[in-house]
Amino acid sequence: MWLDVTSDDATAFIAAVRQNPVNAALIDRLPALGLPDCWLVAGCLFQTVWNLKSGRPPAEGIRDYDVFYFDAAETTYEAEDRAIKRLSAVTRDLAADIELRNQARVHLWFRQRFGHEHSPLKSSCDGIDRFLVECTCVALF
Repeated sequence: MWLDVTSDDATAFIAAVRQNPVNAALIDRLPALGLPDCWLVAGCLFQTVWNLKSGRPPAEGIRDYDVFYFDAAETTYEAEDRAIKRLSAVTRDLAADIELRNQARVHLWFRQRFGHEHSPLKSSCDGIDRFLVECTCVALF
C-alpha cells in the first residue's frame, strides 16, 4: 500500500534515515550499480527512525540492510550472485551485513525455504507491498 505523503514528510524521513551512516552510504552508492528497480528497504529504514525518536543511536539494533532489485531478464542464481559480489565490492568499508535479492527470483526459492508457494512478483514494490507488517513497507531508491 502506497500512502500519499507531503514533500515535507518525505524530506524529514530521508533526513532521518540518512543519519544512519550505512543507510546514507547505501543511498549514495546503489545507483552506481545500475541494478533495475533497486531499493533500500524495510528494517534499516524504520528502525533508524524509531531509534532517533527514542533517543538511541541511529544504527542501534539493525541486524542487516536489505536491498531489493527486480530483473526478470536475469533470474538465475548466478546472475544474482554476480550482483551480490558487485554490491559487496562497493560496500566493504561499511562493516554491515547487506543482503541483496532479486525480487524476480523469489517464487523460485520461496517454497523450499518457507514450505508454501509464492506467486511471481511483478516488481520490487510488489515485494515491499507484501511485507507482513504495514509500517515496514518503506523503501528508498
